[in-house]
Amino acid sequence: MNESPRQQPDPNADQAHCVQRYEAMEANREQHFFDVEELEMIIDHYLERNEPRRAEKVLRFAQRLHPASPELTFCEAVVMMALGRLGKALELLDMVEKVEPWNEEVQLHKAGIYSQQRNHRRSVEHYKKALDLAEEGLDEIHLDLAFEYENLEEYEEAITCLKHALELNPENEAVLYELAYCYDLAEADEACITFFRQFTDEHPYSSVSWYNLGNVYAKLERLEESNLALDLALAIDERFSSAYFSKARNMLVAARYGEAVQCYEETLVFDGPQAITYSFIGECYEKMERFEQALINYDQAIALDPEWVDAWIGRGVVKDMQDKVAEAVQALQHAVRISPEHPDAWYYYACALVRAKRNDEAMAAFMKVNTLEPQNLDGWLDHAQLLLELKGPEAAVRKLQEAAQVHQLNVRFKYRLVSCLLRAGHMQEGLLALEEALVADHAAHTQLLEHWPEAVQLPQVVHLLALYSR
Repeated sequence: MNESPRQQPDPNADQAHCVQRYEAMEANREQHFFDVEELEMIIDHYLERNEPRRAEKVLRFAQRLHPASPELTFCEAVVMMALGRLGKALELLDMVEKVEPWNEEVQLHKAGIYSQQRNHRRSVEHYKKALDLAEEGLDEIHLDLAFEYENLEEYEEAITCLKHALELNPENEAVLYELAYCYDLAEADEACITFFRQFTDEHPYSSVSWYNLGNVYAKLERLEESNLALDLALAIDERFSSAYFSKARNMLVAARYGEAVQCYEETLVFDGPQAITYSFIGECYEKMERFEQALINYDQAIALDPEWVDAWIGRGVVKDMQDKVAEAVQALQHAVRISPEHPDAWYYYACALVRAKRNDEAMAAFMKVNTLEPQNLDGWLDHAQLLLELKGPEAAVRKLQEAAQVHQLNVRFKYRLVSCLLRAGHMQEGLLALEEALVADHAAHTQLLEHWPEAVQLPQVVHLLALYSR
């Protein structure tokens, strides 16, 4: 007769049993005996549930039962960390380290404390000590060490740590994601491509690596290569919704809006309804000028998350394009109310207010755009245009001169400034600005003529246009 295999103990069941015994003891106001290991499990249970006060109560009970236990000193350090008493935790960890200098957990907890205190150099020291002591989980320690180097903005060191982690465990997806992020922080896109191409050669079934490669190609606007990499990620993992999302974004950028919608809808299958997804689908339909479909999707996004500002902006923009100006203003007003620091919300709100002829409010909204996002050239140009129409070219020139610090090298800005200077009668200054614009981009002079056709009636302007066309 064969004996049945001995059943392995279940640590989770043991922990649950200990917690039940402890809580029953408390409820009945009794006193029972628990050994140190059981008490450690109970403390861990409450820490895992983010109940540090209850963990501390168990700890004090444990210390009364086992006053000389070194294991409880370590437990106390962990509880102090959870309570935010970091100085006390460090003192206790120092005590444990003297008794157990080989304990890598001490070094890891010290590293975590110093990281919380933003003393990232000290944190690095202790992660390195942990690496010397640990026998397993080394890839995770390298990952934590990389985070500290990122905090120090030492991205090359972080990248080196992450590569070490992958040598130990090439299947660690968290490391793969972090490595792509680090290359991005280091602005090392070509190095990122080189690494992930090599990695995918060695690990062709790593969907995350193909996904990372697709994203860096997309960043460099190499969309065909990006789509190929993302397709390979999806061939490996057909439920990889982030890859569908990235591919959808590529299609949106490439103005392949129908295909973008299909990719976004794939993510809904795997991730369920998401406000961000419906918002992007709405944007695709907006670009296709299928406005009712756009509104349906924006409204679905808002139903899922009433605070999703991009959907309110999209709704306002579509209503404006439908010449439903009052509804556009209402939607965009709501957008700036729920997200008062969102520059796009303020920009489109300002534009809608102009169309509604609420000019004073539009001026204030454009001022907000200029403050929140001074790099938004359209915000300055539209603000200057409103001033031109209401207060004349001098006011427009002053507004554009405010923008010059950020946009003086932009050709659109140069020709708009020329237009306003000439219209304000600043002939010499305007002609000098025109020469500068023509040198930068002669072909773009049509922007001047579109904005102020009367410029061709000025002989000096005609002369310069002809002179710089050679």
